[in-house]
Amino acid sequence: MQEGLADTHRYDPKYIPYVQPRRGTLVGDAVYFTVRLGNAIVEYDLGKDRLNMIDPPPAARDVCYISLMAMDDSSLGFACIKGSSLCTWSRKVDTAEAAEWVQYRVIELEKTIPVANPDDKRFVVGFAEGAGVIFVSSGVGLFTIKLNSGQVKKVDESEVSFSVLPYMSFYTPDRGRLLSLARTQ
Repeated sequence: MQEGLADTHRYDPKYIPYVQPRRGTLVGDAVYFTVRLGNAIVEYDLGKDRLNMIDPPPAARDVCYISLMAMDDSSLGFACIKGSSLCTWSRKVDTAEAAEWVQYRVIELEKTIPVANPDDKRFVVGFAEGAGVIFVSSGVGLFTIKLNSGQVKKVDESEVSFSVLPYMSFYTPDRGRLLSLARTQ
C-alpha cells in the first residue's frame, strides 16, 4: 500500500482497507485473501506462521471484481476484467523468494460474453479450483470460461451475480447404509 494513504483518507469510509468478502484461495501452505484498498493480497503461510502483503499485478490495482486462484503449476493466480478482456496473471517465485507477476492469458470477451446494453459491465465472480474455470457475470447471464481453451458456456440466466462459490462434489456419509437398509425391507 502507498505510504500515507491511510492518513489522506482517514475519515472517508470508502478508503478504509478491509478483507474483501469474497473467496480466498489455498496454494501450497499459504492462504490468500484480498484487501479492498488497491486489491492488496494478504498471504498467511500456515507452515511458517507468517503474514505477508503482496501487491497485485500493476494493471489490476484499480479493478473492483477480481478472483484469486490456484494455477496448474501450484502458483498463485489473479484474474480480472480490463476493458473487454479477461486478464490472468501467475505469480512466479524464484529460489531467493523474489516474486513477479507474469501475464498468463488474455481472453477477448467482446464477442463471446454479451452484455444487455452498452453501459453493462462484465465481472469476474469466481473460480473453480482444479477445473481451471473462471466465472464471469454480465446483465445477460453467468458464464464459465475454461482457461486452457478459452471455451465459453452460459450456465445461468440474466440475473447479475457478484460472487460464485462452485462445488465439484459432495459426500453423503449414510448413503451406502441407507441403500442396504432399503433393499432388506
